Amino acid sequence: MRERWQRTSPVLNVTPREAEALLRPALGDTSVVAVEPLSGGLSNTNLRARLADGSSLVLRLYQRDPTQARKEAAISALIGSKVPVPRYHHVGERESNGQTYAVVEWIDATALQPRLRHASDDDLRIAGHAIGTALAGIHSFTFAEPGFLGADLKTTPFPGGASSSKFLEMCFAGLAGERVGRDFADEVLAYAKANEARSAIWQDPPRLTHFDFGSSNILVRADFSLAAVVDWEFAAGASPSADFGNLLRAPLGTRDAFVAAVEQGYRDAGGFLPDDWRDLVRLADIGAWAEFLSRPNAPEVVIEDARQVLRQTIGRR
Repeated sequence: MRERWQRTSPVLNVTPREAEALLRPALGDTSVVAVEPLSGGLSNTNLRARLADGSSLVLRLYQRDPTQARKEAAISALIGSKVPVPRYHHVGERESNGQTYAVVEWIDATALQPRLRHASDDDLRIAGHAIGTALAGIHSFTFAEPGFLGADLKTTPFPGGASSSKFLEMCFAGLAGERVGRDFADEVLAYAKANEARSAIWQDPPRLTHFDFGSSNILVRADFSLAAVVDWEFAAGASPSADFGNLLRAPLGTRDAFVAAVEQGYRDAGGFLPDDWRDLVRLADIGAWAEFLSRPNAPEVVIEDARQVLRQTIGRR
């Protein structure tokens, strides 16, 4: 689905000369020979800065929420010895306009998303087991309370607290409800409330959750081994079900070899999965789609996908 989604903000440009200035706090004087936009992100701009010595770094320009830069850097430092993530060398502000940016390690790999069309079951087994292992590592970090994470990695409570049904009520009381219609919104909310108690087994303690753990943010090498998990701006302390919900959306969730490998990798690495984890994953993903529907600038294709997934989840055609 996500491959059809478009950016909601323009890709920004940085000249090689400005890139040299932005890299200076991390590297000192260095020569940048080219700056190229990277594909993938829908909100922020990621640029590859090619250096004269043949190496590369990433300049990440924060357009959606600049406060997330230091959070991403803190998460990288926290989990880097356990989970493959790029190192953050520096976080600062551009002199030209005060925009927050980060200097990030270059990972010589590609996103899993564009490689799915030609991936064999064997390829997906390799990727899936490594991804499951990484997810178990991510979820091994816990918090006292659920909530959004700040730069200090302390949690701020979610709107409505930890209750998924209260969050849905807030979404459907506003723009999300307008976009799907009141009757259908009530159906989705009733379904979520009827199943909410089942999710409690997977919510204590709250765990580090990427919250955008899809194939566009998972980098793999040519042999489909895992190279890195990137883009941590939405990370929070929550239930692991949110990450599985994102990961197992179509098309990956329809590939049995991949799903089985993710499960095996997660369990092998010590991760806990309830017996009905697949059902709980679909239930948790209702909240993500309701949040998409609540975004004022959500493209029509995202709204269409959200309606379709919600209909399938509650068994309505």
